[in-house]
Amino acid sequence: MKILWFPRLQFDIDKLHITTWREMCRELEQKWKCDVRIAIAGRPCNNVFDKEHISIFIIRKKFFRVLTFWIIGYAKFIYHCLVFKPDVIILDIFTVWFSMPFAILPGRKIPIIVDNRAPFYNMKPYKPTWNDKIMKAYTRLSYEYCKRFLDGMTVITDYYKDYVCRHFKLNPLSIGVWGSGADISMFSPDKARVSYLPDFLKGKFVLMQHGEIGYNRGALETVDAIKLVNNEKIALVFIGDGGAKEEILHKIKALDLEKRVYFLPAIPYSEMPGCIGYCNCAIMAYPNIEYWNNNNPIKLFEYFAMGKVVICTDMWTFRSVGGDTKCIHYIKQNDPETIAKAINYCYEHKEYLEEWGREGIKIVKENFTWHRQAGNLLSFIEQLKMRRC
Repeated sequence: MKILWFPRLQFDIDKLHITTWREMCRELEQKWKCDVRIAIAGRPCNNVFDKEHISIFIIRKKFFRVLTFWIIGYAKFIYHCLVFKPDVIILDIFTVWFSMPFAILPGRKIPIIVDNRAPFYNMKPYKPTWNDKIMKAYTRLSYEYCKRFLDGMTVITDYYKDYVCRHFKLNPLSIGVWGSGADISMFSPDKARVSYLPDFLKGKFVLMQHGEIGYNRGALETVDAIKLVNNEKIALVFIGDGGAKEEILHKIKALDLEKRVYFLPAIPYSEMPGCIGYCNCAIMAYPNIEYWNNNNPIKLFEYFAMGKVVICTDMWTFRSVGGDTKCIHYIKQNDPETIAKAINYCYEHKEYLEEWGREGIKIVKENFTWHRQAGNLLSFIEQLKMRRC
């Protein structure tokens, strides 16, 4: 199958989120024997995407970034449609307009779908801003266009599929679901070589959170929880970068936690399994908000695949994966006091964590490999092609 894929993917902005497309392209080509051409904007950096791709030039200024992406991206899309002659076209909610005028051509045989990895618009508990209102209107316009002119949509969770069907009146048969996964050839306690354990972590019970460190990931609350735990043997390690980094560093200093909370720089993806290997327990004390219930965090599956118990908030996105298994320790809310109690619980039961973590390995192997996710995408595409016949 020849797949032409045009997400709004940018090397500089999406360097912490490019894993999904890299792993899916590799799986589709190597295991499912597809020919995938995917577009990425900007200049490659640090070999984060080790595959040939359609390069889109952009001017890295706020207004010109969008303008150049749309103009150059659209031109390259038309060219590759005519030359590559794909069997299916995958766009996203930002590039959905590239499908014009192909979408309205009579007798079109090539399925065109929109893949939505994260909702463009989410309801928020506070009064919506003008930007929120614009994004809401844009989302509705995009979904209406998809419903009327395209063949279907793929989303990241069943939760979001239900939301889309209810609020935008899309046919459930036209919505496919493929989520996140883990590469079990990399993320495996039997195969991953444990990285050198820094001296400052030796003899410690190590908690870890990696990836993007933003304000809606419970990072600040977790630092406060470490202060409440007041146990010198418990250390917290962040690996990555994000908008909340500077505030976290300030909080670490203000709470006198320099010898208990550490912020390490982002590392090559190939080294991540080894780093996860030396933590005792992972923590994802995310707030229970609509955004996360509509999402499927990759790091959860990476922790599970490495046999790590994960402390996380009791909400749909986590419970739909872990259920009532011991590999997840749920917290009812992500305030520092509740997080501190969960940390103490895992510390007091540290001799059982390895046994509990084996359940997570089983969950990933059975349901959340990239092979499974690529299969889910291809099954949906074949279903759409049959409906067009």
